[in-house]
Amino acid sequence: MHEQFHLGIDAGGTQTRAALYDHNNALLGEGVGGPGNPVNGVHVAQASIVQAAENALLNANLANVNLAKLHIGAGIAGLHLPSLQEAMKQWQHPFQSLFCTTDLHAAVTGMHQGDDGGVIILGTGFSALGVVKGVMHPIGGYGFPINAQGSGSWLGLQAVEASLLAHDNIGTPTSMLTAMTEQEDILSLATRLNHATSTEFATFSPLVFEHAAQGDLVAKAILEQATEFLQRVILQLNALGVGEIVLVGSVAQRLYCRLNTRCSSSIVEGKASAEFGAMLLAKKNLDNTQAHK
Repeated sequence: MHEQFHLGIDAGGTQTRAALYDHNNALLGEGVGGPGNPVNGVHVAQASIVQAAENALLNANLANVNLAKLHIGAGIAGLHLPSLQEAMKQWQHPFQSLFCTTDLHAAVTGMHQGDDGGVIILGTGFSALGVVKGVMHPIGGYGFPINAQGSGSWLGLQAVEASLLAHDNIGTPTSMLTAMTEQEDILSLATRLNHATSTEFATFSPLVFEHAAQGDLVAKAILEQATEFLQRVILQLNALGVGEIVLVGSVAQRLYCRLNTRCSSSIVEGKASAEFGAMLLAKKNLDNTQAHK
């Protein structure tokens, strides 16, 4: 029997990561590709997945193994949208097999190594997922600005809103206003940000932490709101039966120290990567497929 090679993919909005494993789940090589969220272009995402897979193969230095011999598991950002699920199903991919799921599903599976657990992502945006007895319980993930509370983009938006109010003397004074207008005047700032992306607003999130540490009352209040929101998500996952939760993303990591004891007791370190989780899901899907043949 020829050896099987399994490759796990974590396809995010900024980059795509791939990890190649042998049949014993030993890591053979890793690779990186371009943006992998199909929301920003299905063909771009597919090309990034192929690129990351090729780079992982290259780094594994395996002779006589090509893409057509790989069983792929891909955790893909944006795949909770039915239209993108369908688009990925229709893909005439170059692999032996391809199993696609959401990036959160892959992350939970990897970080809890297939056991029950949860993941909360607070980076540029917000999303969360709990898995209990094989049942998935998603929370959030609807996108900025309508559903990004506590995230980097939300922190930045709150800081900008507060600074504009302070400038017009109808809001609480904040030192963030001075910092924001060092490089541009208030009108230029407002004009530039009127149709800004979540990523652009997220660039202001470090400012909130910095000025809160310096005692700015507005910045402190924003972080208190973000912390309270994160605690609500943790408690909701607990109520669903999720006992162990991994925090993912720079904002989540920085809010961890602000959590109350009840919530912080649920937080654990991830055991493995999202790529590892995607690979495990692909193997399980492959076993199920072969069992029904």
